[in-house]
Parts: sequence; structure tokens; C-alpha cells
Amino acid sequence: MGMPDWWNQRRLGLFVHATAATVPAWSPIGEYAEWYRSHLGDDVDDVVLHPQPMVEVLAHHRDRWGHIEQYDDFVDLLTFDRFDAEEWAELAASSGAGYTVFVSKHHDGWSWWDAPASDRRLTEHGPKRNVLAEYAAACERRGITFGTYFSLLDWGDDRYPSEEFVNEVLHPQVLDLVERYGTAMLWGDGHWSRDAGVWKTAALMERVRAIDPDMVINDRWRASTSDVPDGAPGIVQTFEYDCPDRIVDGPWELNRGIGHSFGHNRAERAEHHMSAGEIIDLYTEVLAKGGNLLLDVGPAADGTIPDLQADPLRTAGAWITRHDHLLAPSRPWTDWGDRDVRYLRAEGQGADDEVVAIDLTGRGRFDALSNEHHVVSSVTDVDGDELAWEQSDDGLVITPRAGEPFPIVVCRITLTAAATPEALFALGAEQAVPLAPLLDDVRPGDLVQLGDGVYEGPAFVPPGVILRGLGSARTTIRGASNGSSSIVPAGPTLTIGRNARVEHLSVSESTADSPRVASVSIAIDDDFATVLGCTVAGTVAVTGDDVLLRAVSGRGVRADNADRLHVSRCQFSGNRWDVGVELVGGGGQHIESSEFDGHLCAVRLTDTTGSTVRANAITARWWGVHLQRTEGAHVHGNRVGWTMRAIDIDAGRGAIVDGNAVHDGDSGCIVQAGAAECEVYGNHWDRCRIGLLTWDSISLHHQDNIAIALHESDGALITGP
Repeated sequence: MGMPDWWNQRRLGLFVHATAATVPAWSPIGEYAEWYRSHLGDDVDDVVLHPQPMVEVLAHHRDRWGHIEQYDDFVDLLTFDRFDAEEWAELAASSGAGYTVFVSKHHDGWSWWDAPASDRRLTEHGPKRNVLAEYAAACERRGITFGTYFSLLDWGDDRYPSEEFVNEVLHPQVLDLVERYGTAMLWGDGHWSRDAGVWKTAALMERVRAIDPDMVINDRWRASTSDVPDGAPGIVQTFEYDCPDRIVDGPWELNRGIGHSFGHNRAERAEHHMSAGEIIDLYTEVLAKGGNLLLDVGPAADGTIPDLQADPLRTAGAWITRHDHLLAPSRPWTDWGDRDVRYLRAEGQGADDEVVAIDLTGRGRFDALSNEHHVVSSVTDVDGDELAWEQSDDGLVITPRAGEPFPIVVCRITLTAAATPEALFALGAEQAVPLAPLLDDVRPGDLVQLGDGVYEGPAFVPPGVILRGLGSARTTIRGASNGSSSIVPAGPTLTIGRNARVEHLSVSESTADSPRVASVSIAIDDDFATVLGCTVAGTVAVTGDDVLLRAVSGRGVRADNADRLHVSRCQFSGNRWDVGVELVGGGGQHIESSEFDGHLCAVRLTDTTGSTVRANAITARWWGVHLQRTEGAHVHGNRVGWTMRAIDIDAGRGAIVDGNAVHDGDSGCIVQAGAAECEVYGNHWDRCRIGLLTWDSISLHHQDNIAIALHESDGALITGP
């Protein structure tokens, strides 16, 4: 399945998000401002993981937009009176973007063109102009490939999601974008919807390809790769905000905003936006892993793109434009690089291997190119001029030229593979040893010592048995393939019995894990089990009581009605949409002295009693610690940074929040939804938008909290409704 030439040569795109929510242009820092209607608590479907309503938005709307009764009333204020399509196209060109994707219609149902079968057209309301047509024409004049985003959800049409809506609105609107406006890419959204089965997107995409066989389609249309005709472009795999951690085969695209939101968010400040250097870092990483990068801007209500978004794009664009003749046509090399360097396979290579190497630190050091593995014959700069270099066992060192606007070394290296000694013995692939037979005849109190190598599960660790490895880097247990095309094993790799222990090993998936999928790696169904010093690729599922997890690294923990679970000194990393430690029911649990990074929510307790969360270091997207209907929870001495809601008490009774240090988030603590008899004292909130927000809480006691450098001068305490 070949992609069209433009996709392979134009690797940077400009995403443009504007909706009726562009008028309020506001959300808590870390949320998506274009979801304003959902955040208000309007009766809309398929809000997936987004909180609804958001009390922060209710408070903001009360204070700033109290005269606006209905979301659609914002449309009259969406003037776009300073919109200039040529300025948008100029920004795309100056940023180095070779293609653009414009939001033709978002979830709120307002269309930016004269869409058929709709009375929610901004050609007749608000701006009263065909912004999509004007921007498409401006892009065509500059040679920029034009694509369109289209939401399969529609919160504004009462017929959604009926068959009538699908046949008379959804399909005709998409086909109109193809037939009349010549969109080269259809960027679908709303893929999480429970209504996706009625959309008939496979049939729709068949009609689209009949019009344009080269149409580029992303993976959010719910049309699988099996629906792609032979010779047609493959479906583009979509990543949102987080880059995959490895080279990905097939067409893929990372999309993200310059800030934390796709739509313009006036709550965000300069530090919440990417710098030019960060844009260059991300672009080169995406290329080295084989993808395209779609960077988003959100115009203001007058149609201009704010400088906080445009300036870093232009600055980075100067560097990208100078180097893109080397970068854009490249493909991944055998090694993508690391935090500091990137490697790409150069276009037009001959018998020798030609690599484009990038050192973001400016030192000109490439450790992967040692003479043990490669023989370098020439090194040239971006203009083809020879550079001074030296190769050794430690790698390749290049003397960079002075005067570059960014201290980044970019060079083209010609190399061949170094001669390798002839092997005295033939080395085959390492064979995994089945683990289950090793545990067949063990008894309580036995120690099963595993050696170096790979063992294959699934396996059950019997009650009272100790299963011990030589360390996570030396002993690995992997799940067996379930025989399907799925990469997810059929069940847990390890199941641990009563009073059993698993120590000092790693538990991985059956094949190369998906960058976005985590399965259950360890299941603990009985009491008094221990996992110590292990690395776990997926999650640990706990239903037994008195379980200890200590010094475990992995994706996270899910516990159901597990009393006295103790999670201590662990490290958990998320995928932006998951929960680090999620406890449902049970009581007396302790989550302490652990590190969390990259989850949607680091710690969530639901319907628990007497649980403690203390002394953890947390960075998450939307929640640090989220208490839902808990009794007597204690959140103490945690450090929470760069997280929208550091601590959120949602209903329940008797929570104590004390001695926590919060920085650079949106809020320090929220108490809402009838939460009663809670205490919030002795906390430290630094560089957040607000400190404490209490909304519909009962008998809240708060004192001795310290708020420093809040974004809002009166934000130390906000109450409502």
C-alpha cells in the first residue's frame, strides 16, 4: 500500500482548530478548550474520559460569561473580523509545513464551509464567510497540501446518531469535502464513540476512494486495514501528544497542540507552549521513528493566530526549512537515536550507507557510530561541505561549524559496516524456557531460582513459593502468543498464589509491545502475596488482601475490593490515557513513596475506606490524586507538578488533605460534588492558576494553606456555586 508522494516528502503539517468554543477560549490548564460545551455539563454524548461538568469551567463561566445562557450563543461573537487566509498559509509555509489539516467541523456540529444538509453553517452565522474555502485557496497558491478534519460526532444535530443522520448528513458532508474542495487527507475523529457501528465508515471510505484513490485517511474512521483496496494508501496510525518510544512500521502521524490544548486557551501562559527548540526536538524524533508531525494552532475569535503559538513555529521553521531537504525525504535507520541525537537513513543512498545524523546538544558526538560497527568515509554539512571528524571505539566526533542559529549539528555521513570476525560457533536465537513445568512439583516454602535468559508463561506461582530471578535486566518472563493477530496475551503472564513471592525479574509481553496497549502482566487473586523488585510491562491486577508491591516498575496497578494493599517505592509510567494505581472498593490501602509520570490520573480511589496516599512524586495529565466517594482517605506529603488537578475530592466524606506541595498545575485542590467534612490544611501551592476550589461541598475546613505566584490574583480560594 503506497502512500502518495506528498505524504512521504512533506513530513510536517499545520493543524488548525477553531470552533464556537474559540470565543470563550478557556479550559483548565491541561484540558482541551474546544470541549467547552461538554465542560459546561451540557447534555452531550460520548465525552469519554473528559470530566463533565468541570467545576473550574462552571466557575469561570459564572464570572466571565454569565450573560451567555446557551453554548450556541457564542457563535454571534465568533466574528473572525481579522481573519486573513493568506496569513494562515504564510504561517504554515514559514513553519516549514508542507501540508495542513483544517477542522471543517468539530463535535459541536458547527461547520466552517457551506456544508450540505445543515443549518449550523458558519457561512450563514457568526463570521458569515467560507473560511474553509478561503484557507484552501490560499494553501493552493502556496503549494501546501490541504486536508480536513471531520468529527463523526455531532452534538448539535438532534438526528444524530440515527440512520437518517448518517445517510443524509454525515456521508454527504464528507463526500462534499472531497468532491468540491479536493481535500487530500480526511482526518476523522470521535473514534471512541459507542455509536461508531452506525456510521458505515467502511462504505463511506469506499465511495471516497472511488473519487480519489490516493486519499490519505487516518485510523479514527473505524475503517480497518482490511478495508483498504490493494494499491491504495495505508491507513495512518494516529498518536496524540506522546511520541511512540520506538520506530513504527507503516504510515503514522503524531499530532499535538503548541500548547496543552488544540483550541486556543487563554488560561495558558508562555511556559505552557512549546519553544522553537522543543519543536525541532520533536520533529526530528518523529522523523527518526518514521512518522509525520502535525502541529496544531488555535485561532482567536477574531481569526488571528496568537503570537504565543505563531512565534515558536516561525522560529523553528527557519531551521526546518534550511535542513528539510535532508530530513523530510529520509527514512528510519536501524537505530533512531536517543534524547540527544537522531539517526535517519538518507535519501539517494548508493552502495554505501548514508545516514543523516543530528546532535541536538551541539557537541557533535555520535556514540552509535563507533568503528567497532561502522567505518565512516565522509562527513558533510547541510550544504555538502566537508566537516572535520574523528572516529574511534567510543563513536564519531564531528567539529561543528560556528554561526548556526541553533547549536544543533546536522550532517550527512557515508559509512559501511565494519568487518566482523567469523563466528566459531553458530549462534541461534535465544529459546524461551517454558516456566510452568518448573513450578509443577514445588511445595510451600520452596525457592525456585531462575537464571539468565527468557522464560515463557503463562504460569502459576503456587501458594507459599518464592520465584526469584537474577534482576530485571537478566531474567525475563514473557507471555505466550495467543495465536491471534493481537499482540495482547490471552491472559496474565504470571498468576501469584496465596503467600507466594515473585522477586527480581521482568515480566514482558509475548511480542514487541504496542506503544499504546498494556495488558495484565501479573494477576494476584489470593492473599498475602508479594512482588518485589520487578519490572512489569503491563499492569498488576490485584483482588487478594494484604498484598505487598515494593520496588516495582511498570504501567500501573488495578485493585478490586483488595483490603490493606501496600504499594511502596514503585515507579509507574503511563500512556496519557490510563490510571497509575486504581483502587475500587476495599480499605486500609497504602500508596506511598512511589513515582508516577505520564498517566491521565496517577492515583484514583473509588469507594474505598481509610486509605492513605503519602510521600509520592506525581506528574500526570488531569489528576494527581482523585478521590471518588471515599471514606476517611488521607492524602499527605505528596509532591505534584505539572498536573491539571493535583488533588480532587469528588463526593465522599472525611478526607484529609495536608502537607502536599503542588507546583505548575491548574489547581492545588478541588472539593466538589457534595464532599462532606473534609479538611484541607498546611498545603503549599506554587505557580498554579488557583489554589483551592470548593464547589457544592459540605462542612469543609481549611486553614494554613500557602499560595505563591498564582496566575489569578484572587485564586487562593474559589467557592461555588
